Amino acid sequence: MEELSLENLFKKPFFDLKELVDSIQECLHCPTTIEDTNHRLHAYSSHGVDADLARIGTIVSQRVPENVINRLWKEDIIPKLMKAEHAVRIPHIEDIGLRDRVAIAIRKNTEILGYIWIVEGPKKLNDKQLEMLKDAASAAAPLMAKLYQNRKRKEEDYQDFLWQLLTGDYQNRDEIHGKFHELKLKIPDCFTVLVFQFEQDISRKMEEQIAYLITTSQKITNHFLVVMDNALILIASPHFSQINNNAFEEFIVYFTSEIANRFSILGVKGSAGTSYSDFSKAQASYKEARKVLDMKKFFPQELESVFHFNRLGPFRYLDLLQHEWHDKRNEHPAIEKLESYDQLHKANLLKTLEVYIQHDSNMNEAAKQLYVHTNTLHYRIKRISEIGGIQLTNVHEKLSIYLDLKVRKLTQK
Repeated sequence: MEELSLENLFKKPFFDLKELVDSIQECLHCPTTIEDTNHRLHAYSSHGVDADLARIGTIVSQRVPENVINRLWKEDIIPKLMKAEHAVRIPHIEDIGLRDRVAIAIRKNTEILGYIWIVEGPKKLNDKQLEMLKDAASAAAPLMAKLYQNRKRKEEDYQDFLWQLLTGDYQNRDEIHGKFHELKLKIPDCFTVLVFQFEQDISRKMEEQIAYLITTSQKITNHFLVVMDNALILIASPHFSQINNNAFEEFIVYFTSEIANRFSILGVKGSAGTSYSDFSKAQASYKEARKVLDMKKFFPQELESVFHFNRLGPFRYLDLLQHEWHDKRNEHPAIEKLESYDQLHKANLLKTLEVYIQHDSNMNEAAKQLYVHTNTLHYRIKRISEIGGIQLTNVHEKLSIYLDLKVRKLTQK
């Protein structure tokens, strides 16, 4: 009779995930957690005084620590868990504080809604207990599905508000604060708009992968997210754990790298606008982020490692200069002289000058990019100065020539 009741323990509806997680622990005598697909904690059972660091970190922050998630991906554990229909054993990984685990995906048809994690003790779960976990995952599915439906409705409301912010529909500060209150959202002290450009339209599956990376990175705190065709737009703040001012740039590098490595989505470009505290400036930050992407498209080499609007330097002003630049008569006269010399002698002095200025007059770095010896570059720079009549010790003259060259390239493209 006892055996029959155990077999049917999870073949019944549960009021909530907390009731289910307590039942799993009572049955299997192991600490248990239930997470969603983004590794946010939704329910956990009690544990003894010797709980491992991974479990403690998960409960304290209400999500699995980033270093644990990254290691589980590196060890191919999460991909394996996503594919398996049955419970999967995970051996201990000492350096991230993870003891022996058993985990199973919570599914609704083919869609994964979350995971059940069991911390195994010295006595390992037997085959019958592992089979019971499949029933526990089935019992969790309708409860997780309900959570997802509620979250989806909230996200739709958030997205409408986000678009109104980005298009400048909301200009009144009190009106914006009222909308935050209506949506039960906390107003962050500061925010930045981030834009990611994909090479193809973003599918529903890609949206899930995007949300996964954003949620699990713990480098930024995302307040709003919206997808439009092949663009992803976020309004975010640095995560409280970030102690420097480079959180957004670090996140962009992380996101574009990991979405390629984990999900084989290549060619993603990211950017960030200026940080503001007034949400009526959301449109300004969005336009700045878009400008970074536009400039990176025209100048991929020069701006390869630039992601933030504040690091664009003179490229911030090229489109404004372009309106004033009607023809070559406005260019620095040295450009025409060097161009004529290059055509006559099949030389490359104008390109040499551009690379030299771009590397802040650093001979070694410029020579590397041009694939020439530094002595060769020294000679070229001397000839450039003579032919063009340029004072290459004058920063203002160098900047003027550099901007003219970039405006010319922008206009040609």
